[in-house]
Amino acid sequence: MDRFFLPSDSWVGPVILRGAEAHHCRRVMRKREGDQIEIFDGKGRLGQAVISQIGSQDVALDLIDSSSSTPLDPMLEIAVGIPKGKTFDLIIQKAVEMGVACIQPLVTDQGNVRINDQGHESKHEKWQRTALEACKQCGQNYLPEVHPAKELSKWLHQTGREMKLVGALQKGAKPLREYLDTSQRPQSVSMLIGPEGDFSTREYQAIQEAGFLPVHLGDLVLRTETAVFAMVASVRYQFS
Repeated sequence: MDRFFLPSDSWVGPVILRGAEAHHCRRVMRKREGDQIEIFDGKGRLGQAVISQIGSQDVALDLIDSSSSTPLDPMLEIAVGIPKGKTFDLIIQKAVEMGVACIQPLVTDQGNVRINDQGHESKHEKWQRTALEACKQCGQNYLPEVHPAKELSKWLHQTGREMKLVGALQKGAKPLREYLDTSQRPQSVSMLIGPEGDFSTREYQAIQEAGFLPVHLGDLVLRTETAVFAMVASVRYQFS
């Protein structure tokens, strides 16, 4: 069933799709009066509704029933050095499918991406829309927050997750599987992954000082997006 996003403050009184969601319903999906759809608020609430009226700018709904779902446990956060091109869009899509709750794009010393103030705002809006579309596609009822891009040094000490892991290419990094097999189930996990050029020596020192454990994902050097998928899938599988 086709899914549409409806903010939680719009579930009281007349239930109406507006803006981009109304346009998507009317013009893209070509829904008609009497069609049944699914709506969600990004905070765990899910509803079944019937289209009662299609206007020029909005779509009115009759809410049939609603229910609430619980978020996946443990809560997962990823912080990723922004890769070139559209790779970060792919990272967001797959992270949503694996139940990641927070996504932090990072500007790093050896990354090839720099974002000015204007580009920063447009990128952030695009990335959040990508997360929303992924939620609609995969059935995720909790909309992850894609934070504005931030320099690694300014983000490091802001995360207070119970388990902190960094994918590291340095010697001495512990195998991720070995660490997870000997760890108790945490309530939250933060995973840090570098850009194409990896983290600098200065950044690795700051990362470890912030309490992140260096782990490796095998003998081969993985692309940024592959490392993200491998880490998130391993942690989700281990603690599910």
